[in-house]
Amino acid sequence: MAILLTCGDPHGIGLELLFRALADGALDDATCRQLTLCVPSVVAASYGDLLTRAGLIPPVEVTATALRVGSRSISLVECPAPEYTPTFGIPSIESGRIARAALEYGAAAMRGGQYDALVTLPVSKEALHWAGFPFAGQTEFFGHVAGCEPLMVLACQELRVALVTIHVPLEQVPPQVTFEREVQVIEQFHRALVEDFGMVSPRIAVLGLNPHAGEHGLLGEHEERIIAPAIAHVRQRGIAAHGPFAADGFFARGHWRSCDGVVAQYHDQGLIPLKMLAQGKGVNITAGLPFVRTSPDHGTAFDIVGTGRATYASVLAAIAMAQYLATNR
Repeated sequence: MAILLTCGDPHGIGLELLFRALADGALDDATCRQLTLCVPSVVAASYGDLLTRAGLIPPVEVTATALRVGSRSISLVECPAPEYTPTFGIPSIESGRIARAALEYGAAAMRGGQYDALVTLPVSKEALHWAGFPFAGQTEFFGHVAGCEPLMVLACQELRVALVTIHVPLEQVPPQVTFEREVQVIEQFHRALVEDFGMVSPRIAVLGLNPHAGEHGLLGEHEERIIAPAIAHVRQRGIAAHGPFAADGFFARGHWRSCDGVVAQYHDQGLIPLKMLAQGKGVNITAGLPFVRTSPDHGTAFDIVGTGRATYASVLAAIAMAQYLATNR
């Protein structure tokens, strides 16, 4: 198996977590042999020096084709780097350009069949925007590259959540919650649970958009006009979907334990409970692509770069999930 990791924002926490995981031996030799990191070697060397000076890792050995930290080594592939002045912990147009170049290399490599799975380390949407990246996030970018409508799925050991809307302001959510989109998400999620997670007849719970799931139209009509009819439609196609459920009671009473996946209507509705359950081990999966793509469920954490305070559990989980999904495919 061959897995490509993109460096993410080189001023953020992603490279630190990977390097510390290598230094601690948290990635075994068999997994390390599967990994290739897409990063400019000058960036890898600079970042390694930062962490070594901070006493977090032993010296990093970097060549044009490999990177070694302690007893662990992984392959390295160069991506273009602009004239570069490291400002670790601070996003910049240069860090955005590097993150963008790594993503573009990753997309081309996956479409070319060079790797079995892709793991993307955290990026700064702001820095990518400065670098001329025209997409709201990585999920939307990979959907564009693959020519499909991507489905953002967050997963941990206990729970899997799919989102109807992704990176949009809250005021723009209601118009995007349509019958067609609900059906599409439920069907895509069902397909992912079957094909990627190996489930036979997954049970999918669908959350409402409004408080109390609309209270029979008193607090909003999306549930009765759009979400419930979409659930009925997919059930006629043999998908075990149920709802719409009021989100607060659904999670507070533990009803999520009786289903295989949850469809949330917007970003925070689904990700807050999942991240509370995941305890730093959540994984972001882009379903619906012709290739496997995962990432850690956290951001760049610029404010704690080089302090050793961040945990690499989600990076390890993203790599393990990529291995699992690629094997199932």
